[in-house]
Amino acid sequence: MAYHATVLPVMIASPGDVTEERDVIRAVVHDWNDVNAQAASVMLAAVGWDTHSSPELGARPQELINKRILKGCDLLIGVFWTRLGTPTGKAASGTVEEIEEHVAAGKPAMIYFSSKPVAPDSVDADQYAQVKDIRAKWQGKGLIETYDSLEEFRSKL
Repeated sequence: MAYHATVLPVMIASPGDVTEERDVIRAVVHDWNDVNAQAASVMLAAVGWDTHSSPELGARPQELINKRILKGCDLLIGVFWTRLGTPTGKAASGTVEEIEEHVAAGKPAMIYFSSKPVAPDSVDADQYAQVKDIRAKWQGKGLIETYDSLEEFRSKL
């Protein structure tokens, strides 16, 4: 049976080393909708740079993502593991810029940091140091969450 619902876009903010977590977020959003959307008259819509951007010229790439995708989102879920991401010219990475712009707009952001095991030789030491620095910075500005496995991430999310 048809029903009316308010759609709340949820921005997935993440660097390239957490593709499995992005899949988990999309699955959790889908599951939440299955259980709650009709009764709450609210649907969550997972969006992100990897699925909702397309080629365009005329501004910094991150500026285009912020304007086309991030601006319309009501909630942001950010995830980090060993990489912070690529600098944007305005912030240390696109993910950091998305989170900081979202929070500056007075919107809620849920931030997660992975403690999953990783092969030491696969880690870029500079990138990982940047992740630790941003985590320390944000710990003083609110609550962040950590997880040790994809299953734990799914459960906490």
